[in-house]
Amino acid sequence: MELIHVADDGGDEMTLVNYNGRKYPKFPGSMQTKPIEKLPSVEIRSDDILVCTFPKSGTHWVCEMVRLLVAGQLDPDVGKGFHLMEGCSEDDYKNLPSPRILNTHVLFNDLPEQVKVMKPRILYVTRNPKDVTVSYYNFVKKLTMCYNYTGEWKNFFRPSLEGKFDNGSWFDYVKDWEEVKKTTDVPILTINYEDMKENLFREMKKIQAFLGIRRSDEFVKEVCDHCSFASMKKSKAAMSAVTYRKGEIGDWKNWFTIAQNEWFDQIYKEKMKDCPLEFRYTLK
Repeated sequence: MELIHVADDGGDEMTLVNYNGRKYPKFPGSMQTKPIEKLPSVEIRSDDILVCTFPKSGTHWVCEMVRLLVAGQLDPDVGKGFHLMEGCSEDDYKNLPSPRILNTHVLFNDLPEQVKVMKPRILYVTRNPKDVTVSYYNFVKKLTMCYNYTGEWKNFFRPSLEGKFDNGSWFDYVKDWEEVKKTTDVPILTINYEDMKENLFREMKKIQAFLGIRRSDEFVKEVCDHCSFASMKKSKAAMSAVTYRKGEIGDWKNWFTIAQNEWFDQIYKEKMKDCPLEFRYTLK
């Protein structure tokens, strides 16, 4: 586990952690507690709920929905806090009451070894890669204590999609999870960001059924209202400046040049030719 500096196309560097050939953010205190190294041995319970996403795909949004569905009430202090397993010590969530809600951006085979034994439920969240890339650029620029990155969008765009920065390539991530779903007996429900934006109640009912939670439609609708982007950004004011930006579908159009969009479409066609996934880049 070592600190490295990775340059974008313009020479601006991003500070990252390298471990076993994979790159991760430099989370505060992570060089001392080394949660990435200890992740394989983390104890997992069968009733844990894991929210697995590529960064900026709706992680906190889904975690908040699940927290409220589990709690059965809108009390902001019930089950407060989410725990990114590769970013914080196991001591931070080891003794939390069940069911714990844990989230991560690592690949399935990098999850704790007990996942394959205890078989907790996994909510796997996808989002269109154009908006992911734009959202992640803005996130990295704001989170200076982790990345110390000052580069421009035009120099971030290509290396990010090629997997040069932390968490690797979006393409590799989603294709890996698609292969995992074909072979594992760990229960996995795929939820799509654009589908949630289109009809949150419908998607939340799917999550509720998958988790085996019984709540009234009235309460689910209350959770939907509570979890609207405007409401989330206001209620999570302490973290909203970094975590919650726009939450829109199609914001990529304000960032991608014509040349960048053409390059992306060609790369997508090449890398995803054997993958049946389809994404929506706008909502009508």
